Amino acid sequence: MRRFLSLLNLLLPALLPFAGVMASLIGMGHPLWAMQSIRTPVVPAPYAFSIWGAIFALALAWGFWQMRPAQRADPRLARLRGPAAAAFALMLLWMVVAQLTPNGWHLLAIILALLAAALVAFLRAAGQRMDGAGWRWVARPLFGLLAGWVSAASIVNLSGAAATAGVTWGGMDPVLVAMGLILLAAWIGSAVLRRGRGDLWYAGALLWALLAVVVANAALPAVAVTAGLGMLIVGVAAWLARIRHERPV
Repeated sequence: MRRFLSLLNLLLPALLPFAGVMASLIGMGHPLWAMQSIRTPVVPAPYAFSIWGAIFALALAWGFWQMRPAQRADPRLARLRGPAAAAFALMLLWMVVAQLTPNGWHLLAIILALLAAALVAFLRAAGQRMDGAGWRWVARPLFGLLAGWVSAASIVNLSGAAATAGVTWGGMDPVLVAMGLILLAAWIGSAVLRRGRGDLWYAGALLWALLAVVVANAALPAVAVTAGLGMLIVGVAAWLARIRHERPV
């Protein structure tokens, strides 16, 4: 089983870039960027999605690193390979389904499952002592960025699925709905940061997403200000969690 999971952690990340452009490769479906045509106030500015490039690169680096002979028997990596493989598989599934079907609740269900797997991997990685370059520059950045970005992306998917389904949120003003969803993302991020020892990679990914929401809502000051408040909440939560973790007992 250990060898099988090691191979999955190498092979699945290698498929991610190809899955991202599957529609163009096979001439079916629609490209992933078409998802951004469903614009709600919580959707970040398009440049923010470039973070997937860093995540894909780190995932591939992780795949090769965890296969090295020195890492194969590391019990810390053994605890990460299962949730990591699940996260990579769900990333592939989401990208394929998103290119072949319209937006909807099914994509939200997939990304929530991805969030669960990513959070398990992140929290396990955050609890490990960093004693080498692989942990410091591959494992921790990968799982922190992935969990942080998917935390934000889950809220974006919720908003997009609701808009596609014609959900009116009880007749509430869409601006108020967007403000509530942004604060929900900040609250989720703060809760994770308390468990994740104020991990700067997780906080950085979530702050990157919230900043892009600020940029995307120049015409909606209330939403932009709320996203700025969300950034403040996340930043303070990360700072407090780090102080608590580093305080001598």
